[in-house]
Amino acid sequence: FAFVVKPRVVASTRTPTRTSSKLFVANDFDADADLAAGGGLPVVPSGDCLLFDPAIEGKLGGSGILEQRLQHGVAYDDSFIQTTLEASSPETVLGTPITTITTAAPPATTTTDQQLVDAQHWLEDIGVPSPFAKNNKPVEAKLLGRTRLIGDDAPGDIQHILLQLPKGMHYVEGQSISVIPPGINEQTGKPLHKPRLYSIASTRYGDLLDGQTVSLCVRRAQYMDPITNQPDPTKQGICSNFLCNATPGQTIQVAGPVGKTMLLPTDPNKDIIMVATGTGIAPFRAFLHRLFMEHTVARHMFTGSAWLILGVPTTSGLLYPQEIQAMQQNALPGQLRVNYAISREMTNTIDGGKLYVQHVLAQHADELLSKLESGAVIYFCGLKGMMPGILESLEQVCASRGLDFATQLAKWQANHQWHVEVY
Repeated sequence: FAFVVKPRVVASTRTPTRTSSKLFVANDFDADADLAAGGGLPVVPSGDCLLFDPAIEGKLGGSGILEQRLQHGVAYDDSFIQTTLEASSPETVLGTPITTITTAAPPATTTTDQQLVDAQHWLEDIGVPSPFAKNNKPVEAKLLGRTRLIGDDAPGDIQHILLQLPKGMHYVEGQSISVIPPGINEQTGKPLHKPRLYSIASTRYGDLLDGQTVSLCVRRAQYMDPITNQPDPTKQGICSNFLCNATPGQTIQVAGPVGKTMLLPTDPNKDIIMVATGTGIAPFRAFLHRLFMEHTVARHMFTGSAWLILGVPTTSGLLYPQEIQAMQQNALPGQLRVNYAISREMTNTIDGGKLYVQHVLAQHADELLSKLESGAVIYFCGLKGMMPGILESLEQVCASRGLDFATQLAKWQANHQWHVEVY
């Protein structure tokens, strides 16, 4: 662990607590002297837990398991934390009122609450994982549970899918995995269907906090017959319907993880702006859980602000609203801002028409541009049809302020402030 001391913390005034000869590094610098000498803010030596010791201040609760995890990394034998659904049921994991849910039988082993929370710290230094499996050689995951996320009167069907991954398959927030629907081409012997890439909707620890699950936010792709106004099964999305119809315990072929485009900034002081439509909220759910829900170093160190702009057609179509409300309660005042663009129920102040995410950006243009000028990082995720309206809106915003949008966009992209993942 290597931390930069924030201005509000004077590291030299804290009495060190030795927890391990391997982890402890004496605090032999004088913060005031370093500052007086023009050295800037002193850096806590690598391996020092003086500023923040997860074994004491985090959810590890003094169990001592942190040191074992640091020594062994991803090779740590975590078989004892095979989490049961009884210990952490999907009703609480999925974070939304559930009227009906199907779950797989729990694993044979059990765990204690302490073992469960210990899992929340051992994947902090895995970097950006390379693919554990490739599309031509997928591995088997198992469906643990799924639930509908939106109201019955909301258009379509969106489900939260919880999968148990094979041991050793890890990912980080902002990455994606591939799902390969079942079926073999009898003539070629190859998979009948192409892999479908899904943004991951959970943190690296998963919704069960055991580091062995992944969650997806999946819209069932359907084609509505204009004459009968009913779904045409011959034109439905193969992979999305497969996932939304899967039964508990069913094996699912997956590959990955992949992706470096949508990762959180490495600088915990950076402001982040997240613009999503529908299931595009998936990576941002992972971001927000990491920054405002889980008791990890990442949450402790985050001093920036987060701004979520989510577009949906109806209020009953809002995704994870209870979770987002809890995140706002956990955040410091003003640290997490949420704007909903509910197109069928709200009007914009630009032309009086329906409110979409691009209108929210335009209505708060001065603040948006100010944040970007200060180094904020902006992410876009959702259907590819969202981007033309957003780009046009931002171009108009820049032009009205004497700015050339193409120049601004090139600058944001060069500074790694602009990230887009659409499908």
